[in-house]
Amino acid sequence: MVLASVIKTFFAPSIGFAAGLSFGTTFSATALGAMSGFTLFYFFCDIVLNIFYKKRKSHPTAKQLRKARKIVTFRKKYPVWLFLPILTIMSVPVMAVAVRKFYRHNKPVFALSLLTVTLFALVGCLVFSPIQYL
Repeated sequence: MVLASVIKTFFAPSIGFAAGLSFGTTFSATALGAMSGFTLFYFFCDIVLNIFYKKRKSHPTAKQLRKARKIVTFRKKYPVWLFLPILTIMSVPVMAVAVRKFYRHNKPVFALSLLTVTLFALVGCLVFSPIQYL
C-alpha cells in the first residue's frame, strides 16, 4: 500500500481498507508513502533536469522563448496553492517534477506540497473507509 501511495495518493487507501487495516494504519501508511515518494521524485528529478540542461544548446530558439514567456505568465497569473491540488490528483511524480521545475526558488512550496499530499491521503481515507465494512 505504501508503494501504491507513492504514485497515486488518492486511491491507495482502498488497498489498505480492502486488506482489513484500520483507519489510522491506512492513513499513516498512505501519508508516509506519499510524502516519501514526493521527496524522492522532487530531488531525483533535479538530477535528471541538470543532465538535460547540460545537453541543451546555449542559445534558445524563438519557439523556446515563447514557451518560456507562457510559463512565466502562467506562474504570475495563477497562485501555487491553486496549482498543487490539480497536480496531486494527477499523480505524485508529476507533481514533484512540476513543483521542482517551476517553483524551485520558492522554499515554502515544498512544505505546502507535502501538506497537500497528506491532505489528499486523508481525503482518500475518508472516501474509501466504507470499504472496510463490506
